[in-house]
Amino acid sequence: MKTLRLLIPLLMAALLLCGCAASRHVSDSVNSEQRDTVRVETVTIYVPDTVFVEIPAQTAERETRDSVSQLENDYAASEARINPDGSLYHDLRTKPQKKPVEFQKPVERRDSIVYRERVRTETVTETVEVPRQLTWFQKTSIYGFWAAIFFLMIVYTIKRLKAHILKIRQK
Repeated sequence: MKTLRLLIPLLMAALLLCGCAASRHVSDSVNSEQRDTVRVETVTIYVPDTVFVEIPAQTAERETRDSVSQLENDYAASEARINPDGSLYHDLRTKPQKKPVEFQKPVERRDSIVYRERVRTETVTETVEVPRQLTWFQKTSIYGFWAAIFFLMIVYTIKRLKAHILKIRQK
């Protein structure tokens, strides 16, 4: 009984190690290539934009005996008065501010384009039968598998019958 318990795993291991090989196909293919081409384009576009230029504070004074005094500045506040001695005082002060100035701002746009070229070639597959018989080991492996399965089924059935007969006798 112990030999049978050792024999079954050994038989199973032997059957797993001995297998049949799959048929092999010979295929001949012509070279196939794949090429990737990357092209980066840089385009500069000029976009109208606005920049704020800060104007520094300025001061200008003028004193005259005439009744009219004129000071000019594009971004200034002016104050004129007649002094007690009869002179005219004119004060001109610029207001600190930012002046908008338009200009053409260059903007670069980069585009990268990937081109894939695949040169497809024809693959020729040809099945060639090799005039060769199976070796005795291959034949034994093929038929031995089914014989081992049949043998294991018989051993299992006999074991079950023995157990059943022993139960009947004990009653």
